[in-house]
Amino acid sequence: MRKTKTLLKTTATALHICQRCPRLMAYQVKGEKGAWQVGLAGAGVPYGKLFHEYIAGKFHFEAADGSNRAALDETLQSGGAELETRIGALIRERYFVPFLAEKSRKLKCGQLTAMARAAAFWVKCLADFLLDIPSLLSEPEKTLSAVFHQPEKTLYAVHTFSDGVVLEVQGRYDGLLFNPDKTEAALFEFKGFKSSDVTVELSQTLVYAWLIFKKTGIVPSVRLIYLEDDAPLFYSAADVKNMFDNLPALFGVARGVLENAHPLPRAADSLLCRSCPYQARCEVDWGGEPGAQPQQPSLEKEKNAQDEGQQLMDRLLKTLSDRGLSVEGQGWVCGPSFIRLKIIPDMGKTPVYKIENKNMGKDLQVALALPAPPLIKTQGGHLSVDVARVNRQKLFLEDLLKTGERPDSDAAFPLGLNIDGKTFWADLTNPNMTSVLIGGTSGSGKSVLLRSIVMGLLLCAPRDGVSLTLIDPKRVTFTDMRALRCLEEGDVLPDTDEAMEALGRAVEEMERRYVLLEKAGTPDIAAYNGAGAERLKRRVLIIDEYADMMIGSKSRESLEHSVQRICQKGRAAGIHLILATQRPDATVVTGIIKANLQLRVALKVTSQVNSQIILGEGVGEARHLLGFGDMFVGGSVALERLQAPLDSPGLLDAGYFRADGSR
Repeated sequence: MRKTKTLLKTTATALHICQRCPRLMAYQVKGEKGAWQVGLAGAGVPYGKLFHEYIAGKFHFEAADGSNRAALDETLQSGGAELETRIGALIRERYFVPFLAEKSRKLKCGQLTAMARAAAFWVKCLADFLLDIPSLLSEPEKTLSAVFHQPEKTLYAVHTFSDGVVLEVQGRYDGLLFNPDKTEAALFEFKGFKSSDVTVELSQTLVYAWLIFKKTGIVPSVRLIYLEDDAPLFYSAADVKNMFDNLPALFGVARGVLENAHPLPRAADSLLCRSCPYQARCEVDWGGEPGAQPQQPSLEKEKNAQDEGQQLMDRLLKTLSDRGLSVEGQGWVCGPSFIRLKIIPDMGKTPVYKIENKNMGKDLQVALALPAPPLIKTQGGHLSVDVARVNRQKLFLEDLLKTGERPDSDAAFPLGLNIDGKTFWADLTNPNMTSVLIGGTSGSGKSVLLRSIVMGLLLCAPRDGVSLTLIDPKRVTFTDMRALRCLEEGDVLPDTDEAMEALGRAVEEMERRYVLLEKAGTPDIAAYNGAGAERLKRRVLIIDEYADMMIGSKSRESLEHSVQRICQKGRAAGIHLILATQRPDATVVTGIIKANLQLRVALKVTSQVNSQIILGEGVGEARHLLGFGDMFVGGSVALERLQAPLDSPGLLDAGYFRADGSR
């Protein structure tokens, strides 16, 4: 008698939860309806759903079933460079204006503005895609039905594991277009919520793309449009196809959840755990043993690190040899997230530039099966090739505090660990580091780095020696730090107007301190405090996503003025500034702001231009970083690659640094 295969069922939404945290998926499976929302930022569903139902989804639906066929035919027949404008006008008049008339009173001005921005990007994507279909522009009445497909259509596909167990996956995409002339497809997803980790956020849409591929044989390109964010995401069909390789691992973890396996993996993001309402019982429910307490991971040397390094070196040497490049291996060094392979070219046969060539980086990416091209740089006496590790090690703030020599400073913190295992200390009292610029896209580890900076400052400063102004327009980075007694304003500041006022007060305080220094005849705050006068605290202002504060010309001018004043005069007065943004473009990191921030930190960015804006001309490598705290530090110091730490779990929960705490 033939054995029946085991059938498990899940959805794209459940897999999205699983990517964030398998234990959250387990709670969802057990009936906890709010589990899907843990760790997502923004207002999300209330107007995300409205945007899809009344505007984007309605447009795609009517285009597919012919309800708006006449208007679309007329719009498309005229073709040309004005197509985007005409499609925008059609959507505005037929969908957006009626929506505003019916629903605008229930929404805030900011929500409506966000919807308008999202609609503008969506219209641009539509026009770009449709302009690439000549048959549609010449005979829209014949081709339109082949281009637009019904939104919210449920698709099914199965994944079969090696032991015969079958996982059935279902999902309903937001919008789908086909190009019959080129046999291409474009998948649109509209998001209200946004995770801090872009790779996590992509997982749900990637499953939709996989379902479409299983149904049609076509891998679609992907456009993720966030209603609360100015940074939509685009992935080509080739990118999506490459990312399909990550799905079997996700399916395997989801299988463990559905089969009630114990233990289940924890979330990789410690911030998610800290904000999770299930944290108190999570380890009991899904850990190895009932009642077991989670153990804090530490930086450890894995037994297979040497084997991994040797295998990578062998493959690197073979790849270069196959391309006629003569080099000699000089060993390797293992860091938390990558291995640095060292090679020496035969200078008589192999010029350095042939290995540093960007096309060589792409060849090595394919040959070594890497997620991004390796970073190849000239070092003293050798070339280094940085290759991502298969199993990254977690690095915690307390690990950094135990290594390296701490500066003799009352405002220093460990920024990261270099490849040689040495801690890089940022010292705000150093004239070359008195202010800091941090840039990195979603998923780069920017928010985690900012949290570790806060905790590092407080751990290393004298008791009550530092006061902080934490500005958090997105309301996700510092929300659990509101009880810190060192907060200058008594709370985290999410409101832009309050933040601008706080910056103004900091400038006024700086000028007051200069008067005190002048009267005391002391050159700076350290000498002033040493003279036994009124003790002045170091003040550090930290802004996460300062682009949100540059919403108008007046705000931009005021912000630039405050940044310039504090950065130019703040060191002697003991007032320091740390600015962070996920949009390091020229309109955000303006010349004035960039010129006045000495220490520059570039986490993973989306383009060479963004990398150069942060680090300077000719330094575009930050686009090839690995994310999750992998970064370059530069500007006023020699360019160096570091791994940022996670802020050590439990310090806030244990009561450290709080108003009623022991520190």
